Amino acid sequence: MSIASPNRISRRAVLRGIGAALTLPLLNSASAQGGTPELWFWQDAYPESLADVSAIEDRIDQAVSYGYTGVAFWGSAFSFMGSSVYPANNVPYVQQLVSYAQAKGMKTMATVAPYGYSDDVLINNPNWAEGEHVTGSQFVVNAPGTALVPVNSFGGLVNPGFESGQTGWFDFNDPNMGIDTTVAHTGTASGYIANATGNSRFTQTLNLVPWRQYHGRIWVKTLNFQGLAQILVLDPSSGVFCFNTQIGQQSTQDWTEIEFTFNSRGFSQPLFYFGVWGGCSGSIWFDDVLIEETSLVYVLRRSGTPLRVYNPANPGQTYSEGVDFNPIADPNLTSGALYSFNGFYHAPATVTLPSTTSLRPGQTVAMDYYAVQLVSAVGDVGMCLTESGAQNWLQHNVQSVVGNMPGGVNYLLSYDEMRHMNSCASCKAKNMTAGQLLAWHFGNTVSLVGSYAPSASLYVWNDMFDPYHNAVDNYYFVEGDIAGSWAGIPAGVTILNWNLGNLRNSLSWFAGLNSQQPVPHGQIIAGYYDSGDGAAAATQELQQAAGIPGVAGLMYTTWQPDYSQLQAFAQAAKSNWPSYLASVNPLVDVTSRTQVNSSALTLNRGTGRYSGTITVKNTGDTTITGPLYVYFTLPAGVTLPGLPTSGGLPYVEISVPGGLAPGAVSASASLSFVDPGNARISYTTTRSALGF
Repeated sequence: MSIASPNRISRRAVLRGIGAALTLPLLNSASAQGGTPELWFWQDAYPESLADVSAIEDRIDQAVSYGYTGVAFWGSAFSFMGSSVYPANNVPYVQQLVSYAQAKGMKTMATVAPYGYSDDVLINNPNWAEGEHVTGSQFVVNAPGTALVPVNSFGGLVNPGFESGQTGWFDFNDPNMGIDTTVAHTGTASGYIANATGNSRFTQTLNLVPWRQYHGRIWVKTLNFQGLAQILVLDPSSGVFCFNTQIGQQSTQDWTEIEFTFNSRGFSQPLFYFGVWGGCSGSIWFDDVLIEETSLVYVLRRSGTPLRVYNPANPGQTYSEGVDFNPIADPNLTSGALYSFNGFYHAPATVTLPSTTSLRPGQTVAMDYYAVQLVSAVGDVGMCLTESGAQNWLQHNVQSVVGNMPGGVNYLLSYDEMRHMNSCASCKAKNMTAGQLLAWHFGNTVSLVGSYAPSASLYVWNDMFDPYHNAVDNYYFVEGDIAGSWAGIPAGVTILNWNLGNLRNSLSWFAGLNSQQPVPHGQIIAGYYDSGDGAAAATQELQQAAGIPGVAGLMYTTWQPDYSQLQAFAQAAKSNWPSYLASVNPLVDVTSRTQVNSSALTLNRGTGRYSGTITVKNTGDTTITGPLYVYFTLPAGVTLPGLPTSGGLPYVEISVPGGLAPGAVSASASLSFVDPGNARISYTTTRSALGF
C-alpha cells in the first residue's frame, strides 16, 4: 500500500551507546520479492583437473564476496552423465564444485533436458535429431546395375562464373559492386564488392522443386576485407529462410571454397543471395558459383523418419531395403562420434544395389526420406520431441544427474533456441501445432524431473515460450507456429529471461499481465550477456522491469566467458533493487507499530570500528510481513561500510520469516560504524514515504 503523505516524518528511537542517538524509519514490504535480489552467475562446469576446480572455486569465493547468492552450473558433463556411449569422466569434480558453492551458502542449479542445443546428447545416437522431409528425390540405376545415381533436376545458374558480365546477378542494383576481369578463380572474370557503403548483394531467383535437398558452392577471395558477408536462400514473399550463414572469411585470403546444403522446403522460386550487408572496407570476390540437387546429406534413420523408395510413375510400387537396395545411412552419423553434424555439406554415401535387386539399369526411382538441415557449420542441432530413444535417454540422464548431485540442487530445463521441431513423421503423427507439441513435451519433462527431485525448484529459459522472442511462426526450421507453447509451463517454474532486446514486454508476459498468458511466473533476468558494462546492464535491465511484479533477481550471464564485470553487475543490481521493489509494491511505514532495541556500541581498537546490534519489536496488533528495513542518515565522516545504499542512505535488512507477530522481536542485525573523528555519534533520519 502507499502512504498518504510523501513527507511523513518517522518516529524516533534512541540508541544509547558511546554518545549515540539514532532515528530509524522501519518499513516492511508486502511484495513477494526479497529485500535484496537473488544474484546468480552463469558458470561453465566442465572441470578436467583439480586446477580447473580450484579456479572455479576461486570465482565462487569472489562472487560470494560481491553478494551473489546462486551459481548456475552448465556444461557437457551433465549431458554425459549416465551415458554408456560417452560417459562423463569428471563427475567427482562437478560434485566438488556444487558442494563447495552450497557450503558457501549459495543456491545451485544444474542443467538437464538440452533441447535445442542437443549435440552432446546426439553423440549417443545422431539419428535422434529432428529432420525435415525430402520428397520425391530421383535416382537412376547405373549401367552395371550396382548403384543408384542421383538425378540433378536443377537447370543451372545463369552466368555462374561471371564470364558474361553482369548477366543474372545484379537485379537489386546495389552499389559498390561489379565485374572484375583482372581477378578470377577460373576463367577471366569474377564478381567483386569493394568499400561498400551499405548492402551490396548478388542475387538470382532459383527454380527449384519443393522439399528437395540442394548443394551449393561458392569460391571466395578477400583483400583487407572487414564487414559482414553472408549467403542466404529465402522465400521473398514470406521471408522464410532455407539457408543463412555468415561467410567466415579472413581479412585477406586466397580463393577458398565454401559449400553448403539446403532444403527448398515448400518453395519453388526462392532467392539466392550472397554479398555484403551493412557496408564493408576492403574487397571481396566471388566466382564459380554452383547450385545442384543432391540427396541423403545427413539422412536420418529411425522409426520416426521413414525412408521409402518407389516408382515415381506408380508411387504404390515400392522397393525393399536389404532386397532391392542395400541399407542406407549417412556414414557421418555414427554413434559415439564427436560431433557428427560437422560441416554444411559432405559428399553423400552411394546407394548400392545387392544381387537380389529387382531394379534394372536405366530405371528411375524416387525416394522420400528425412534429413537434418544445419543451422551452423558445427552442431546446434535439436533432438526430436517424440523419438522414444531420446525420451529414454532423457529419463536415464535426469535420474543420473539427480543421483550424482548433492541434495538441494535446482534444475534448469534447457529448452533453448530450438531451431528444429515438428517436422519428422513421428512429430507430425501427434497432430499438434509446434506450440502444442512443445507444451506437451515440456509438461512431461517437468513431471519427470519432479519425480526424481520433488523438492527442487525448476527453471526454464524464456525464449521458446515467449511470443516476443522465439515462440513465433516460421522460426528457423520449425514447421508451424510455436504460439501456445507457454501453456505447458506450470506456475511454479521460474523463467530465466534473456530477451534483453524486448525485456519489458517479455517480463510482462510471464508476469501474467497479458490475458493470453495469465499465469504469473517468478522470473530471473538473465542479464549482462557479455555487453562489456556490467553496471549499465544491471541498471538498464531493472529499469525495464519497473512496475512488473515477480522478478526475483538477476543472473550474470556470460558465454565468452567474461567475469570482469561480475562485481559491477552485482553492485548495480543491489543499488537499483530498492527502486524496483518500490515500483511493484510500495513499502508500508510501520514505524508507529514497532520499537527498536539496541545494544551499546563497542570500539574495536584493532579495526577502529564501533560495533553493535539492533532488534525490532512489533508493538502493534497485527503481524508484520517482512523483511524490515532500517535506513541511516549519517553525519559527515561517519560511515557504515558494507551496507547497501539507496538514495545515498545505507540501510540494513532484517528478515522475519513467517512474519513478525504482535509482541515478537526480530533477529538482531549487526552494525559496524567507522568514525575517524571518534566524536559523539548522532543520527537523524528523514525519508520519503514511497522510497527506501
